Amino acid sequence: MRVTRNYRNGMVNFRKNNKSSQTSLLQSALSRNSASSRANRLASLLGNSRNTSTSSVANKNFITSASKSQKFYYDMQYHAKQVGEYADALKSTKKDSVYDKARESGSTDQIVSDIKGFVNQYNNMLSDLEESGSKSDATFLIQLNSMSRASERDLALTGITRKADGTLVVDEEKLKAADVDTLEKVWGGNGFSAKAAAKAGSVEATAELNIEAEKSSIYSPFDRTNLYSSGIRKSGSYFNSRR
Repeated sequence: MRVTRNYRNGMVNFRKNNKSSQTSLLQSALSRNSASSRANRLASLLGNSRNTSTSSVANKNFITSASKSQKFYYDMQYHAKQVGEYADALKSTKKDSVYDKARESGSTDQIVSDIKGFVNQYNNMLSDLEESGSKSDATFLIQLNSMSRASERDLALTGITRKADGTLVVDEEKLKAADVDTLEKVWGGNGFSAKAAAKAGSVEATAELNIEAEKSSIYSPFDRTNLYSSGIRKSGSYFNSRR
């Protein structure tokens, strides 16, 4: 049978159009699959991002908490060290001690200044131990309170009153009125300041151990078993400096 030119051309055009249509449908399907894949990947990434964000916030909160705890122990260490330094100046009865210089100059101003500084840092240290709440710090607090209670009468001779919570209060007028011999008897030698300084040395050492433990916990946030002091610190603005 003879095929006319018009019929042949029509068949060729039909095949081309049909092939083009199939190609278009295939591309459309691939495009939809690609878009769906991209959407799934995007959703997955967003989901991971949310999880990562949550984890990041938790880690940041932990590090912030550890940093605040470090700040607390740095303050405790500082206050305990200051107690020791003031006590060193007061307990010395050797030549050129503050007492010898007071006798030579006729002024007890330096002794008064050292006692006031000691009392201020001693009270700060007691406050740190109270806020800490750990067993070791609670033991230090009991021991220091026992020392001050035993020295209460002597301290009163120099204008220092012991409150019920163990902190000390300075009556500056009475302190300035005390003579050098009385000041040396109460604050010099192996008196209250020397005993308090010895205990403050233990407080300082314990604070140092806790600082190192907190530093370690920042790099290993889920392993805090290396903390030296046991117990949970009481609530309060313990990271505010009282220097």
